[in-house]
Amino acid sequence: MVSRDVVFSNIERIDNTWIIKGRVRSRTKPGVWHNVEVRIKWVNGEALIRGKCDCEAFTKGHMICWHILHLTNVFIKNRHKLISNSSLFPS
Repeated sequence: MVSRDVVFSNIERIDNTWIIKGRVRSRTKPGVWHNVEVRIKWVNGEALIRGKCDCEAFTKGHMICWHILHLTNVFIKNRHKLISNSSLFPS
């Protein structure tokens, strides 16, 4: 476990794009977890991040939510450990 707020369900790399799926704990609703998908593409040393989340901020407010940013940051910080865990990769 790399974070108590994030559970990764799938990590996949296609060319230079990482596709990360997981659940992120809500900060405002105890016991609620949000489904999040993030795509990180590296272009000329910059990270392009696209994501979606089932939280209200994203679905109703059309804002980049904390859950997308948190999943991204936890993945980037722990990517070497996560990548070596082959159970997260599709077979």
